[in-house]
Amino acid sequence: MRYKFLRFPGGKLKAVTLSYDDGIQADLRLVDVINRYGMKCTFNINTNGFSENKPNKLKPDVIKERILGTGHEVAVHGERHIAPGVAEPSVFIADVLNCRMTMEKEFGGIIRGMAYPDSGITRMHGNNNYNDTRTYLRGLGIAYSRTLGGDNNTFHLPTDWYAWMPTAHHVNPNLMDWAESFVSIKEEALYSAARFPRLFYLWGHSFEFDRNDNWELLDEFCALISGKEDTWYATNIEIYDYVEAYRSLITSADGNRIYNPTLKEIWMDIDTRPYSIKPGETLELS
Repeated sequence: MRYKFLRFPGGKLKAVTLSYDDGIQADLRLVDVINRYGMKCTFNINTNGFSENKPNKLKPDVIKERILGTGHEVAVHGERHIAPGVAEPSVFIADVLNCRMTMEKEFGGIIRGMAYPDSGITRMHGNNNYNDTRTYLRGLGIAYSRTLGGDNNTFHLPTDWYAWMPTAHHVNPNLMDWAESFVSIKEEALYSAARFPRLFYLWGHSFEFDRNDNWELLDEFCALISGKEDTWYATNIEIYDYVEAYRSLITSADGNRIYNPTLKEIWMDIDTRPYSIKPGETLELS
């Protein structure tokens, strides 16, 4: 074995995910659009809107029906939308924990995803630093957190889940060019050392489509990137769980035996050939 690369469920080379913030009324229009195209999104919620009189904020019953009920994810965005690099650690920790506990009480399940509020980890003040922030989030049961400010078209999977950099904000002028480049990648044309998986991650705020009067951009993006046989459309947590399962595979010293200790069937490309390993199975390579 020379090269082994992850493949998404079904042996797909690519994945697409969306992430939209704040849990606001315009999210309902957004979810209606992406549902038509079979896309998946993670909606990052500020839970102070549940109890306070904020008419633009979505209430739990609407989130249950229109977002969770149609296959999307909800994730932490802070009870009060507090940036970890600016606030005192105790304030930020309480903001994350209260948000998570409120959503788990309202929706059930276990909520492990997050997007940093405001400037997030892009600016650090006082004694704050990224390593401490990451440690706090691990202790709070957060599995990943999306950051911002580094749009790029590498389409790489994150190496650090607590600094998960998206591909593009939807206002990025390169959005459609990058989406076209992503769609045009063909597995059979890649040489053996470049057959790594690709991820396109779009983020933003749905109110920006109202403010800029450009909802047609979302339709244009979805029409271009959706419905592709080589692409998995997933929420942030679905991607995290699958990638972590792949990274849990156990390989023999000579690389010819791979054991899957997880509960997921895992797909991969090994020296340009497709393989899958079922839960508990050991793959023997000749």
